[in-house]
Amino acid sequence: MTAGGLFVGVDRALFAASFAARLRRAGVATTLTGVERCAAALEAVGPLALADVYWLCRISFVAGPDELAAFDAVFRAVFDADPGRLPARNRGQRRHDPLAGADPLQRLPRGGDGPPAAGAALPWATLPSVVAGEPDDEPEGEDDASMPLRRPSVAAVEADRPFDALDDDELERVGSLLEAAVTSWPQRRSRRRRTTRSRGPIALRRSVRAAMDTGGDVVRLLHTEQRRQPRRVVVLLDVSGSMESYARAYLHLTRGLAITHHAEVFAFATRLSRITPSVRQRSPSDAIEQVSDAVGDRFSGTLLASSISTLLHHRVWNTTVRGAVVVVCSDGWDADDPARLERAMRRLSLLAHRVVWVNPRAAAPGFEPLAGGMAAALPYCDHFLAGNTARSMADVVAAITAA
Repeated sequence: MTAGGLFVGVDRALFAASFAARLRRAGVATTLTGVERCAAALEAVGPLALADVYWLCRISFVAGPDELAAFDAVFRAVFDADPGRLPARNRGQRRHDPLAGADPLQRLPRGGDGPPAAGAALPWATLPSVVAGEPDDEPEGEDDASMPLRRPSVAAVEADRPFDALDDDELERVGSLLEAAVTSWPQRRSRRRRTTRSRGPIALRRSVRAAMDTGGDVVRLLHTEQRRQPRRVVVLLDVSGSMESYARAYLHLTRGLAITHHAEVFAFATRLSRITPSVRQRSPSDAIEQVSDAVGDRFSGTLLASSISTLLHHRVWNTTVRGAVVVVCSDGWDADDPARLERAMRRLSLLAHRVVWVNPRAAAPGFEPLAGGMAAALPYCDHFLAGNTARSMADVVAAITAA
């Protein structure tokens, strides 16, 4: 090789990826970690001689002595230099270099004055390390000079898209994620107590009773602590016309709550309907079909205050609200009097342990709760969240399952 031929503006990542591809074809088991290590080392080191390039690439890519012969052969073909005859650098001596302050990769020489043989040289031109086109659209023979664009997974893209922009297949995939999102459950302290060995008040009677097994000697003191039981969760799902784009996605979340943790689910538009048996179907399509049959007023008007009042004054359903986490999925558009909704929400907040309101329109820029129903209900909500995407529903699940 001639020492006078220098390269300007060489892409380090492109060089590392292309050199690794040549090594891989020669039988060296290169990895993405090695490519990253080589590119980072080229970025970090100072001025390079050809011997420095040899040892840098060898340390980055060679994993064992059985790969040295293949590595040396590829290095000899690429750089037109025998690795065994490369001059050694003296640590205590620094030879003069006219390009000492230049880019490290500008010091790499190239072989000959003529064009390189086909398939024998590396792509030294400055090219982007990531190509925006599809791998299938690239010209044949240039697979080593470019890397395909790394795109996010389908689940990651759909997790950030609003529910009203998803089709049926995407909603089904997002629904499966929502059904599996609830992994914990809110707990409440019970009046009953259980026996423990190390904490809580001493259980004198149980300790004495246990001493009968040891001849009357109290060898071990028993303690008691309050038991914890799952707290009830009640979901009120708005299925009126204004919530048509979001109702199906919310049904998938309520399925996970109802099937795994036995939550109570109610749907309302102009009247309140209990749909818990319907959403507990194992098949999502069967559950949605049964909910459609059970709710005859779906996608109609909204009587929010009347529906909540029906729940609070029902002789059976009102017991589910006491001490429960109540989740209201609605945009707050109500045809009832806001004063009536305010009275209903005040009573609901007194009976429930926590009220979580999910309004998908709250994610809009500059949103303000100006609707009469939403403005009347907001002061009595412990959490006000915008569950318009699968990712934002993580905050809803966290608010439901919080201790």
